[in-house]
Amino acid sequence: MDFDDLMAQPGDRLPLLTRGEASALIALLGQLADGADENLRLAAGEIQARIGMRLPAE
Repeated sequence: MDFDDLMAQPGDRLPLLTRGEASALIALLGQLADGADENLRLAAGEIQARIGMRLPAE
């Protein structure tokens, strides 16, 4: 599975997560990135950054 290709797919942005779910996902992705092989680590870090940038400031 090529995570870069999946993330680059065009499409409408969808409201899928609550703030709490997004925060939990960011934390989970950080833990995944710490113990993953390089491809998973890079993909987890990229998704973590993308979601983190879109969360409104508390």
